[in-house]
Amino acid sequence: MTRENAKYGAASRRTAWMPLVLALSPLLGACAGLSGGGAPPLKDSPVVTEADEKAIAEAVAAGVDSAGVEEAATDAGDAVETLAGPSRREFYALFGDDPLGLSRRPVNAARYEIPLEMNDQVQRWIDFFTTGDGGARFRLYLERAGRFEGMIRERARAAGLPEDLLYLAMIESGMNPNAYSRARAVGMWQFIASTGRTYGLHIDYWLDERRDPFLATDAAIAHLGDLYERFGSWYLAAAAYNAGAGRVSRGIRRVGSDDFWDLSDARVLRSETRNYVPKLLAAATIARNPGAYGFGDVEPQQPLEFDVVQVPNATSFDVLAEAAGTTEDEIEALNPQFIRKVTPPKQSVEVRVPVGQAATFTTAYAQIPPDQRVTWLEHRVTRGQTLGAIAGRYGTSVSAIRAANDNVNPRRLQIGQRLVIPRGRGSRVASNAMSASGRSLEDGPVTVTVRHGDTLWTIARRYGTSTGQLMAYNGLNSSVIHPGDRLTVRR
Repeated sequence: MTRENAKYGAASRRTAWMPLVLALSPLLGACAGLSGGGAPPLKDSPVVTEADEKAIAEAVAAGVDSAGVEEAATDAGDAVETLAGPSRREFYALFGDDPLGLSRRPVNAARYEIPLEMNDQVQRWIDFFTTGDGGARFRLYLERAGRFEGMIRERARAAGLPEDLLYLAMIESGMNPNAYSRARAVGMWQFIASTGRTYGLHIDYWLDERRDPFLATDAAIAHLGDLYERFGSWYLAAAAYNAGAGRVSRGIRRVGSDDFWDLSDARVLRSETRNYVPKLLAAATIARNPGAYGFGDVEPQQPLEFDVVQVPNATSFDVLAEAAGTTEDEIEALNPQFIRKVTPPKQSVEVRVPVGQAATFTTAYAQIPPDQRVTWLEHRVTRGQTLGAIAGRYGTSVSAIRAANDNVNPRRLQIGQRLVIPRGRGSRVASNAMSASGRSLEDGPVTVTVRHGDTLWTIARRYGTSTGQLMAYNGLNSSVIHPGDRLTVRR
């Protein structure tokens, strides 16, 4: 039995604890006498060793009766003697009806809790997280946690796992869905690709669900649940999440112990993993009571709220944002799994838009011609090309290309590499934002006559405005327009 589970290993409902308490009555009586509570000790009590406690715990866990408990204690060395025969009424009068508090704890309580031990290793991380740069970093973690804490707690609780697992995401990524490590672990829960796919996350050129905080949380909870079932300890499960289950299993075999601290002391785990569990315990300790550690003034970010809409084919984030009446940054914040800032081609996907905007989006999106739903191009790098040359060819900038391609390194382009190229919408809008008479919108509002095939969307795009603005400017309650209609367009 591991050290963290020993305190819960013999836990049972009220109907099961009586044999154990009767067997330990001499000890409880002695404690009552020493406490000065007025009740004399029931009997001289011998010292109970760790082996005795283990034998009693195993007997109760196996469901034996009081005679079985007495026999188990006797087998361990006659260290515990049974009381000669107190009545239940006398016992309750002395110790209450539930002196060990077992009826208030589930039988398998250890599964639902991460016990927070305190030792020098944990204290060092508490010190780190509450001072200097570490304190500033942890403050940011607590702020970000507001966006996801409720969601993670709810899903952990539904799976029968500790809600404190949310602090694992805190130490993994700082609660950042776009986190990326040198080991190519991605997302808030830092999945490598193989583990992510094992737990149902889709990863390809267009889509990386490791970045989706909701889908990745489901995968992390499933993974951690499997690790707990394998090791029977949240400390070992956390260590295995960091280092891999195989490494932890080999460490257990080598040391001959399934106690995390024994493995840590024996240095059979990497330094990163030896620090991982103390770091988790430190984060949980602080986050459970932030005011006690100087973080009482932290204002958590608001939980994510959104509507979900269906997008039938490739659509750029700027197009999604305009149809939803929001910004590209907001679309990206709600949908970090679309790593090219465009939804996948030839695939219908769910997209999150700001709460209350689903109907607006659906109406506006229906007006967008399919050939105008994507505002990017794909370029394959050829020999001798540089990002500067590519940017010049497409009328965009190096920074825009890097932003659309995971901050690609200009010095590490490879022949055949695919790059997403923003089509320079700003310059296109500038060149199109002229009326038929040649007047620029910079000169003031212009009047546009609707032509055959025009929609509010195409007109808005032509003049660098939005469908919502057009409707507001012209007092429209519907996006339906007809050839010959006259619309006022302004910036």
